[in-house]
Amino acid sequence: MMNFEFLPNEILLDIFEYLNGIDLLRAFYGHNSRFNLLLYNQFQSYRFDLLSCSKHQFDIICKQHLPFISNRVTTLTLSDNEDSPGQINQLFSYIPSFRQFIHLRSLSILRVPSYHTLVKIADELHYLSNLTRLKLNICRFGNNQVNLQLVVNSIWSLPKLINCHFTALDNEQQTFTLPTKLSISLKTVYIVGQKFKWNQIYPLFECTSRLEYLRIFITPFDNNHYQSSPIPTLIKLNIACYRMSDTSKMISFLKNVPNLRHLEISMAFNLINGYQWEQIIRSYLPKLKIFNLSMFDQFPDDQNIEERANELINSFQSSF
Repeated sequence: MMNFEFLPNEILLDIFEYLNGIDLLRAFYGHNSRFNLLLYNQFQSYRFDLLSCSKHQFDIICKQHLPFISNRVTTLTLSDNEDSPGQINQLFSYIPSFRQFIHLRSLSILRVPSYHTLVKIADELHYLSNLTRLKLNICRFGNNQVNLQLVVNSIWSLPKLINCHFTALDNEQQTFTLPTKLSISLKTVYIVGQKFKWNQIYPLFECTSRLEYLRIFITPFDNNHYQSSPIPTLIKLNIACYRMSDTSKMISFLKNVPNLRHLEISMAFNLINGYQWEQIIRSYLPKLKIFNLSMFDQFPDDQNIEERANELINSFQSSF
């Protein structure tokens, strides 16, 4: 620490940029008044990853430091996992509102413990007007009826949000709730644990006009009508669809994404063979550069499985 004391403030502030806020405060705060002034008055970009933070260290950060630096926190990661039980609600006990995090740009909240906490988070999101990246992970809330409309609308209302990763595992409500708000900033939407219907895809783009990257899971046996309309903004697509009644909706969808450059697709039980994929890519996806395909199928015992498998594999052996 003695060598750091001889460094000019500008270099010290540059060094601070590379450190997690927990390590930074633990290493430098309290050694001398100069370091304290730099940390509390001049350093502008705190990044707090609290996933592996001990309860003791978490309390120190929240009690001693956050009241003085919350307006300079740019990245915050919280979790209610086995290593940090109760962490999310504990933060709200120390910092009652997100309104203090005026420069927060990235927020990750993993394993939201209750519907009450989820509603609290949704109600507070509107204070985060500079947020560009949000990762929200919720799990089963017992028998509570989960209304995700408030949550989804709160996310879509964030004026600068670009990247959203939303995971809702093991909840009773399996179909994704479409936003009723418009976002002109969101470019990446990553949905896990919620199923989409074909007739929800185009409305999603209508309320997310700049959407470039989408990851979704299509609900099995979806017989809803697909609204076939051009989606020129989509560049990267990761889609899973199992047990489709037919592949026509998938093909119709791909016909309408002419600027797609990256396609990752998982299919099961109703497959598109290599000849069909060649036709789709040649005809409708002229800008495609990356194509990752995962397929799974089962055949009745009375069929020649090896012959069927060879037919499918051979369809992907063309020069294309």
